[in-house]
Amino acid sequence: MNTSGDAGYGVGPVLHATPFARSVVSVIEEENTHVLVQDEGAYLRVLVPWVCRLSRAGLEAATGFVIRFPGDLEVVMSSFSGVMQLTEDSAVWRLAREPSAETAVPMADGR
Repeated sequence: MNTSGDAGYGVGPVLHATPFARSVVSVIEEENTHVLVQDEGAYLRVLVPWVCRLSRAGLEAATGFVIRFPGDLEVVMSSFSGVMQLTEDSAVWRLAREPSAETAVPMADGR
């Protein structure tokens, strides 16, 4: 986890520092490039330039649990930066001036 940087760096969730939230961070780091994580003790601020993606499938693989979107993510997410789009399969945070999730830059693994 990278723990330094500027809060104006990009978009992403602010998560209560729980084991589940750390799994969320891990999956975001796998599915995106240039991820910045600020560990503030009680919470984790995740920032990615332009677009931050989180797949439900990736989170299920990381945790070994069935994950429900919407629902399970919001329990640990106290805030976020950017515009958020949440579907049954993914969460996407983007800058307001960036294209929608359907036309945005693909995930780091090509999805």
